Amino acid sequence: MLTVQELEKSFGTTKAVDQVSFHIQKGETYGLVGESGSGKSTIGNMICGLLAPTQGVVSFFGEELWKNNRFHRPKPGSLQVVFQDPQSSLDVRMNIRQIITEPLRALPREERLKKSSDDYLRELVRRVGMHEDHLTRYPHEFSGGQRQRIAIARAIITEPAFLILDEPTSALDISIQAQILNLLKSLQQELGLTYLFISHDMSVIRYMCDRVGVLYHGRLIEENETEALFTEPQEAYSQRLLASLPQMTKRS
Repeated sequence: MLTVQELEKSFGTTKAVDQVSFHIQKGETYGLVGESGSGKSTIGNMICGLLAPTQGVVSFFGEELWKNNRFHRPKPGSLQVVFQDPQSSLDVRMNIRQIITEPLRALPREERLKKSSDDYLRELVRRVGMHEDHLTRYPHEFSGGQRQRIAIARAIITEPAFLILDEPTSALDISIQAQILNLLKSLQQELGLTYLFISHDMSVIRYMCDRVGVLYHGRLIEENETEALFTEPQEAYSQRLLASLPQMTKRS
């Protein structure tokens, strides 16, 4: 579904992403893990069109997304993003109905009308664990976990094929994190979604991902199936990441 080939991004003389290549198959969750500043979110931003690559190719269903430094959008709504901080990613001036339906502006009129109908929205908010009477309320009236559920509803309203999840639980309490992760797993099964899951949290990566790529100073230094990476990491940096969480390297 998604292919990244020799992707690079430089900011002045600093190379934030350096010759990164990987692919993501339909229906799987691919994790990008690394410490702060490793280039994880920069890669996500290049995939979704927020940052132009310095070099390299990003292909979605075989079509290049960047050509001549311009982003060529795929089918409207087919690629969506859930950001780290739901408080800053939701417009405080808009009610929940307006926030959730905002991505529909890119869709054809008939589809836009269908997905903004009361029946469709009621089913959508119930699917993410919210209530229909929440649609008339505003972001400040909700907890962090509820705001992230709203952000997820906004992302899936267009029926995307692919979601970029950029640290979607790191701003939440531990108990709420588990609820959101379980919701994301449930939605993936129900809707046939494919995820790029970006995180520094190794426990979250292990729970969510089928395959994992380890980033270090902008380079993809190791890639493997999740359980293989956690039980037999090959690179010294991967071993250090796991050594900081010894309880996670044991099978439960």
